[in-house]
Amino acid sequence: MRAIGWILRGLLALNFALFLLTFIPAFSGIGPRPGLADRLWGDHTFGGWRADVAWKCASTILIFAAGVRWIKENRSAMLTIIAYRLWLACFLIYLGYIVIHMLG
Repeated sequence: MRAIGWILRGLLALNFALFLLTFIPAFSGIGPRPGLADRLWGDHTFGGWRADVAWKCASTILIFAAGVRWIKENRSAMLTIIAYRLWLACFLIYLGYIVIHMLG
């Protein structure tokens, strides 16, 4: 069960960093102007969604699934449990932000 815990923590850390960078226009871009993320990863899309959006959605599904299992067996790791719950709340904020800015 240790590997799942480290993977969960790594995904949470990465997603929190990407979440914060989403709100920095120089990284994520504004409207038609590309940001650093667009210039680094190009115009890759998955089902019409940008790669960063697809990553956050797919990784959140993995975080949710792994987190439910991991938390059930490791109730003593409060910091990870708090980060897990905080990420789920941040993801809802992120979805609202994406709907507003991508679908306009």
